[in-house]
Amino acid sequence: MGWFGGLFGKREPSALEAVSALLTGPPSPRLAEGIDAVARELTQARLGKGLARLRPQLILTFARQSEDAARRLSDSYWTSDRGHNVGQDGYYAYRAALGVFLKVLDRRPRSKTPLQDTVAAIEALKPPLRIEPADPDGFGLATLGEIQRDLSRLL
Repeated sequence: MGWFGGLFGKREPSALEAVSALLTGPPSPRLAEGIDAVARELTQARLGKGLARLRPQLILTFARQSEDAARRLSDSYWTSDRGHNVGQDGYYAYRAALGVFLKVLDRRPRSKTPLQDTVAAIEALKPPLRIEPADPDGFGLATLGEIQRDLSRLL
């Protein structure tokens, strides 16, 4: 923004403000934490010119999954009699998908189709999760599928 923009009271909205504008109500504290965490990784500079305009939607795509995993991890209802909480699977899948997206963004030369490349790379994450006991209840697979769906909607 610089000092000139500051003279007129204009500033860029924070990531939390920009993402909150996409919601029907204020974000939950867990979602706000997820938004802040994802925003630190999905910076304008890292996204580049082509994806910077989609930054709020991209942050929300991943932050929702972070929130969902955290919610499940904090609730014993989601823990099986074997002691496995499905939030672990969701969190693993969310971090793996975000990691794949970051790798696509960091490629040099830059990908001309980063969202398509990410959707394809997420598909490659699925086979190991289909094998018991990697994702016994399918929540990791569902998380990857939701991220793929949300990214595909942005194409």
